[in-house]
Amino acid sequence: LFFNNSNDRRLHTTIRFARRTGPLTFRYLGELPGVNAEGLSAVPSLDLQGRFYFTALREYPRTLKSVYVGVFDGKQVTGAVAVEGEIWPRHLGAVNMDVGISPDGGSMYISRARFVPFVPLPAPIASKLLVAKRRNGRFELDASGDRLLKSVNRGGLVYAPAISPDGLELYFSRASIPGGMRILVATRAAEGEPFGEPRVLSALSGKVEAPSVSNDNKELFFHKDVAGSWKIFRARRRAAQSDGN
Repeated sequence: LFFNNSNDRRLHTTIRFARRTGPLTFRYLGELPGVNAEGLSAVPSLDLQGRFYFTALREYPRTLKSVYVGVFDGKQVTGAVAVEGEIWPRHLGAVNMDVGISPDGGSMYISRARFVPFVPLPAPIASKLLVAKRRNGRFELDASGDRLLKSVNRGGLVYAPAISPDGLELYFSRASIPGGMRILVATRAAEGEPFGEPRVLSALSGKVEAPSVSNDNKELFFHKDVAGSWKIFRARRRAAQSDGN
């Protein structure tokens, strides 16, 4: 289980990890070696080849790059560098804020956020999802991304994407919708088709965000605000699908 501590400007945000010992139990292993530097390191995502992706702002003021990749060997991440490819914003204030890699490592879903440059704000003023494809070790933004994600990017701040192993379910967070911060899912019948109209996962109540899907597609991990403290929760897929699952 990979996660980061609170993303607060007063804190040094670092990525932590824990090893699973039971359905709802994990042994905390501390900070993940090889990814944390001064400033923010957050939003971890791992593919089945052991490529470990995360976001950091260590070189953003110079290059506008904020997504990094290294190799996870079970104990640490080595060789972390900025992702190669044409996925970067062109203007200061636009940031690739969140990243979710598909299990096969071929598709990267990115939350592109917009902040007011040089003005510290607690949240972006806008954000939407993009999709990039891996080709010859590099990622390129998918030219059909606007069409594929049209329904997803409609209204509010859209962020924290997580794609199911089969590529047919896209989970994400949306703020400023009725009910406040929620987790939604959009589905499609086949890869290459646009995602349909998202629906709120009503079973996940309260102030919830940042979904992460297990490789068997049966578990969803997320965090929730409980009396002012963020805690990690798990939800399981019901055998019979219905609204609110």
